[in-house]
Amino acid sequence: MKLQDIVIPTGVVRADMKVREGFGECLRCGVPGIAFVDASGQVTGIFSIRETLRRACVPDIMVNYADLLGNAPGCMDVPEEHMRQILDMPLDGFVKERHIDISLDTEMPTVVALMEKHSTNYLLVVEDGRYLGVVTIWAIARRMLELA
Repeated sequence: MKLQDIVIPTGVVRADMKVREGFGECLRCGVPGIAFVDASGQVTGIFSIRETLRRACVPDIMVNYADLLGNAPGCMDVPEEHMRQILDMPLDGFVKERHIDISLDTEMPTVVALMEKHSTNYLLVVEDGRYLGVVTIWAIARRMLELA
C-alpha cells in the first residue's frame, strides 16, 4: 500500500482566517485537521476541529472529570450564541504548533505507529517542504478494504 494512494488533498489555513473557514475546509475534505501555514507558506502548525472545540467550549476541569459528569452537564451547557461567536474568532488562537509531518515514502507501519505514539488519527503529508494533504486512519482502513 502506497501513501500517495490515500493522501487526502486539502487546503490550508492562515492567521487571517476565521474558525468558520477552518471548520469548513476540514468538513469539505472529510478530515479532522489541516495544515496551518505562515506568510511564506511553510507549515508551522495544525488546525484541528477537536482542539478548537476543546479549547473554546470545554474547561480543563470538565475534561479532567468527564467520567463523573454523566449526561447532564447543567450549567456547563454552551449556548448557540457562543457557538456563533467561536466561528467568527480568528483561528490562529486554536492552532497547535506541534505537528508531525510524514513524506510520501513513509512506510505504512511507520505511519500507524506515529499516529499511535502521538495519540492522533491523522498526520500531515509534506514532501520537499510542500504540503500535500492529510492521511487518516480511516483512509488507511478504506484502502485496505479496497485492496481486499
